[in-house]
Amino acid sequence: MSETTKQNMSILAITILIAASVYIFINFIRPEMEQRKDLVAKINETQEKIQMLKDYQAKFNVLTQNYQNLGDKIEMINQALPNESQTAQILATLDALSKKTGLPLNSLNFNTQTKDNFNVLEIKTDFNASYDTFKVWLGEIEKELRLIDLNKINIKVVSSPSSLGKKTKTTSSPLQFSLDLLTYYQI
Repeated sequence: MSETTKQNMSILAITILIAASVYIFINFIRPEMEQRKDLVAKINETQEKIQMLKDYQAKFNVLTQNYQNLGDKIEMINQALPNESQTAQILATLDALSKKTGLPLNSLNFNTQTKDNFNVLEIKTDFNASYDTFKVWLGEIEKELRLIDLNKINIKVVSSPSSLGKKTKTTSSPLQFSLDLLTYYQI
């Protein structure tokens, strides 16, 4: 073989080897490299999700601990705004306050209604008392844990036959109080 033929054969062999290398790279190595790149991206994404889940779990544990630490306060909130009207409990509370302050209630009427996303138990009552006794009774209502709002009040002077024609102080003369109280409970 001549020298030019050897050179041509070498060039042809090199060209075939380069072409085979390019063919192997394009068909086998490059897809594997792309697949590896996709897998690395998925692994990174999964690790970020795992870290986010760990953060959520830590926050959940902190919130659970806070909830457990606030158990007595949550119980107080449930007493202030219970799940049901608890009419008997309110009746017992009003009776106890009336006995404590010496203010007998003449009548009590209960009515339930829904108002501003809350169930409301309306209590209508009336009684005769002095203004000072009423203030003490109202102060005791205010101290109650259960949410009780004074919605409406009417005050009238009670005139007795013996007091006609006499001038008396309004703080010591009996007054007639008509009250509308509202208590709330959850829907």
